[in-house]
Amino acid sequence: MLWTFQGQHEDGTRAFGGYSDNMVVEERYAVLIPNGFALAGTAPLLCAGITVYSPLKHFGLSKPATHLGVVGLGGLGHMALKFAKAFGVKVTVVSSSPSKQKEAVERLGADSFLVSHDQEQLEAAMGTMDGIIDTVSAPHPLLPLIGLLKTSGKLILVGAPIEPPELPVFPIIMGTKLIAGSAMGGLKETQEMIDFAAKHNITADVEVVPMDYVNTALDRLDRGDVKYQISGAEEQAVKAYGWAARDSSGVLSPFHFTRRGNGDNDISMKILYCGICHTDLHLAKDEVGMTIYPIVPGHEIVGEVTKVGRNVTKFKVGDIAGVGCMVGSCRSCDNCTQDLENYCPKMVWTYNKHHEDGSRTFGGYSDKIVVDEHFVVQIPKNLPLQGTAPMLCAGITVYSPMRYFGLMEPGKHLGVVGLGGLGHMAVKFAKAVGAKVTVISTSPNKKKEAVEQLGVDEFLISHDQEQLQAAMGTMDGIIDTVSAAHPLLHLVGLLKTNGKLILVGAPIQPPELPVFPLILGKKLVAGSAIGGMKETQEMIDFAAKHNITADVEVIPMDYVNTALERVAKADVKYRFVIDVANTIKSPY
Repeated sequence: MLWTFQGQHEDGTRAFGGYSDNMVVEERYAVLIPNGFALAGTAPLLCAGITVYSPLKHFGLSKPATHLGVVGLGGLGHMALKFAKAFGVKVTVVSSSPSKQKEAVERLGADSFLVSHDQEQLEAAMGTMDGIIDTVSAPHPLLPLIGLLKTSGKLILVGAPIEPPELPVFPIIMGTKLIAGSAMGGLKETQEMIDFAAKHNITADVEVVPMDYVNTALDRLDRGDVKYQISGAEEQAVKAYGWAARDSSGVLSPFHFTRRGNGDNDISMKILYCGICHTDLHLAKDEVGMTIYPIVPGHEIVGEVTKVGRNVTKFKVGDIAGVGCMVGSCRSCDNCTQDLENYCPKMVWTYNKHHEDGSRTFGGYSDKIVVDEHFVVQIPKNLPLQGTAPMLCAGITVYSPMRYFGLMEPGKHLGVVGLGGLGHMAVKFAKAVGAKVTVISTSPNKKKEAVEQLGVDEFLISHDQEQLQAAMGTMDGIIDTVSAAHPLLHLVGLLKTNGKLILVGAPIQPPELPVFPLILGKKLVAGSAIGGMKETQEMIDFAAKHNITADVEVIPMDYVNTALERVAKADVKYRFVIDVANTIKSPY
């Protein structure tokens, strides 16, 4: 066998390890890492994980109801505990450190904890364990561990003390007990372990360090000063629960997963409400060919702050905060420095993307979320939360182009195509500044509601040629919110000279571009995607000042599949909002 480092290949070249920038390996000796796995926490699985997984399987210690002892709660020990609990095994941690009891039991889920030098505790537990995984590499006696085993129990050594321990033969003979060793696993078993870990959302608890910290890290490792491997997230991963789609059927069902830990610049939020956007439907069904399954949708999130990092200045625990379509960007490109993070080439979507550390982003159809405070807005106290959630996507999607293209000014005549989630927000913003608004819709039955409830000035049926003809050349700008395929020619005709048609609805099928009327009228067709964080906060503050919220239908979490079907049929006025906190029934 050729070790990954400190060996020689058959051609005589040296094998060098992973404290380096690249590597060349025969594919047989590489495993496939599933999409969405947090990479920092996955790396230690390739040694620590397989070192404990292999003997658990081989010696029959992975069977449900087995009682397993885990000696040591370090890099190997905490992995043995995680795998055992996923197998349904009862686990007792045996440690020389009493201070680790709370962490072992309350956070990692150990069933019991024994202090290895407490004779009374050891005596009470004698003969209770089916097997023990001993992960400790420092010298320590084996006799008390053998005493903890039942008849035919198995003590498996994986920690490899440099000083050979004494072998207590007599208690082995009297109890038909077994002492064995195990060294990692083969490639087939290693792939099996990675797939099992992905299925059960198991990664190592890690601390990520830069390369130039490596000597300090090795010194700390020698002192046992790390929980549990130096290589992953600064804070421990957080268990989360939501609803996810697993395939292109788009059907959502309950899903257990992990969020990254709360870092120095992060806030953690208990999600209270989450709006349902048409984009959620597109991505759940992979209609644009970019979905990473499993996918937890939702990017219109309002919640309560439950934790703040030490560098956080905008929020304190108990504040109400909002998260929209993005949770990250490079923060240094031209767009980012101009408060246009939404156009950053490295912008991280709230779901269906990866953080810089490789972990997946999951959306707001879930119980909690962890976000860098820069990508969170403050929600004023006077705004009803249910109606505020959709503004974090639908609201900013229309507010941004209306401001940028000068269409949110008194006396302007604005056309709004489509009276759905985005369209009704555009109407509300425009009316708040004293603009004249005409709604353009395929649905005549929306006229009364548009005029009497939302206060629009005129209503045009998009297939009524007489109405369209009468309105030609009257509008300063049009916000087109429709995501279904539709012609643009008559919309361009409604614009004045220098008029602006702004597309925000994103039809999957590209429309035909009417170039000739653009040329003759010096008209403009443009697109716009949400807004930067500064502008999103501005929009929320504007909404609070003018008492603007979305018109919503609040639903329980288990209604979400029906709601998505209704979104596809445009059967909602005007936005579904999930009452997450009261209906998701989170186990965490």
